[in-house]
Amino acid sequence: MITVKGKTLMVSDNDTLLTFFKVTGAALDGSETIYFNISEEQDGSKPVKRIACGIDTLNNIICVYATKYEMSSLEGGEIYWYDMTLDTPQGMHMTLIYPSKFIVREVMHHD
Repeated sequence: MITVKGKTLMVSDNDTLLTFFKVTGAALDGSETIYFNISEEQDGSKPVKRIACGIDTLNNIICVYATKYEMSSLEGGEIYWYDMTLDTPQGMHMTLIYPSKFIVREVMHHD
């Protein structure tokens, strides 16, 4: 389960992460490299996971996908921070989302 409150994302422990972001104000051409970054600290000093994102150029959408196995390194009950960055072949680097809370909620089941 994924819940969004403002820019805060809440996910269930050990679930697959699948979420989409619509880009406005710019057109993605598919040559960009976009990462969804998760860190223990808001300043990024303790990175935990860097997820390469998919790009839908037709609809200008960024797809964040990580398997249950990839997400299992995050601890249930913990609050992490995420941001999203974009790099172009021309050398441009841009932060798409400022650091925001990424909460991993504990669940009762362990499957």
